[in-house]
Amino acid sequence: METRISASAPLDGIEEELAPRAQRARTALSFEVIPPRHSADSAKLDALIQGLAAYQPDYVSVTSSHRSDWLEGTARLIERIAQTTSMRPIAHLACTAGTPDELRQWITQLIDAGVRGFLALRGDIPAGLDRLPDTHLQHATDLLNLIQDVADAQAYRLAAGKLALSVACYPRGHAESTSDDQDLDVLLAKQRLGADFAITQLFFDAQDYLSFAERARLAGVRIPLIPGIMPMTSVNRVRRMGELSGVAPPVDVIKQLEAARTPEEEHQIGMRLTVALARTILQVGTGGLHVYTHNDLAVTRELLKGLNL
Repeated sequence: METRISASAPLDGIEEELAPRAQRARTALSFEVIPPRHSADSAKLDALIQGLAAYQPDYVSVTSSHRSDWLEGTARLIERIAQTTSMRPIAHLACTAGTPDELRQWITQLIDAGVRGFLALRGDIPAGLDRLPDTHLQHATDLLNLIQDVADAQAYRLAAGKLALSVACYPRGHAESTSDDQDLDVLLAKQRLGADFAITQLFFDAQDYLSFAERARLAGVRIPLIPGIMPMTSVNRVRRMGELSGVAPPVDVIKQLEAARTPEEEHQIGMRLTVALARTILQVGTGGLHVYTHNDLAVTRELLKGLNL
């Protein structure tokens, strides 16, 4: 039977499960950024990079997308981050990005650009298909093995270090999973293949993350499960978040945002909900947050100020 934990419930048992024995010096913090279009204002991009660097995050993850020429845009942004800051960049890499030989080339190119870690993903299956082309790796677990192979071949360059390997996890379950147990089996397989940590996909309720983290620990998952937080700045943003994550937003969240009389009030309500969500997660002993910034420095600062980070 699944244990339900409300924000107002006693937290002692969950704290003991989630928090390490040693007292944490600070909350771990990381950001996700998006490579801009070629026409993006260079000054704005520099302000974003320097503004995030001021928080001394543990790492910053860089996505890839069609709007920024896929991994070419990722490599350009990582190179810029590595040359102008001391932030540690990791790159999103998906099985959909190419054949194994092409992926090997991309991994090497991204290491050349300054990356020292990867978020290994399967990626979205093309519309009308039920699997990726036979010429591609089929699962994130396959991609973990490939990244490890390339890292082993470049051991001299990494000078006794290692590429950080991260994966995705799903507090409300993956859209293609048949059960919670299947999700946990996949996460355990990723752990066995060398994943150092997992970043959650979007969720709206702290309980979703807390229950997932508890189930994962009981199943034997020992890597950090880092909650990914996206500021809920508008009802349209929340609905879009639901589409991206495959999780319907809670009715009460939609109602509160729709009750706003002005865009400014809607923004304030959404940020209040986001701060409450993140604060509840941190209060039970979770060691860090991963913030989906959408390249909005002002909103990111607002969230972290609300959390006193």
